[in-house]
Parts: sequence; structure tokens; C-alpha cells
Amino acid sequence: MVKATINREHYACSVSNGSHEIIADEPLEYGGTHQGFAPKGLLMASLASCVAITLRMYIDRKGWPVERIEVEVNVDTENGETIFLEEITCTGVLTEEQKLRLEDIATKCPVSKILAAGHEIRSKVL
Repeated sequence: MVKATINREHYACSVSNGSHEIIADEPLEYGGTHQGFAPKGLLMASLASCVAITLRMYIDRKGWPVERIEVEVNVDTENGETIFLEEITCTGVLTEEQKLRLEDIATKCPVSKILAAGHEIRSKVL
């Protein structure tokens, strides 16, 4: 469960999972106060961090010599479809075969699966 709470301040929003809290906001040019990630940025951060964690788990299990993993996510639109573009940089020595395997593993992280599948969203105002 994640809960977002917003008061009258435009548009700083407290987001909590019960253990941790972050601030989501809009940038100044959209009328926000720029105190935290914009919601779209949080979505990209969720994908980037999930891919990085999934790759770290896989690389560690394989014992591959990778010191650092960086995942950069951008969003684009092609033919009306949203495309998430991931650029993954691994600091270490990897073969082309290993890099191809990591590209496949990146698509298997839980957030990638959720975004790729698409889901119905049901809202209810209480």
C-alpha cells in the first residue's frame, strides 16, 4: 500500500508506504514548488531502480565482474504508444553474449512486467 496526501500547497504531495516517506511535486513551470520528483519521474525512477536491482541480483548470482550498474530511463511516444527507453551501463568486463542476456533480464523485473502488460485502473471516491 502506498498513500499520497496533498494539502493546499501546489503541488507538493507526501507519499508514504508506512515506513518511508518521499515528496512528489511538479516543477515550477507547471505551477508546482519543485520539492521532489514529478509523478512521471517517479514512474521512470521505479522502472530504473527495479531494472538495476534485478540486474545486480542476476550478475551477482552469475559471479560476473561488474562493479556498477547505471540505468537511465526516458519516455518517448511513437505512433501514439508510450515507449520506455532504457540505457544500461555496466562498469566491468562483459562479453556481447552477456550483454544480450542482461537486456533480456532487464525486461523481467517486476516493474517492467507491470508496465508492459498494461492494467485496468479502478478509482472510487470515498
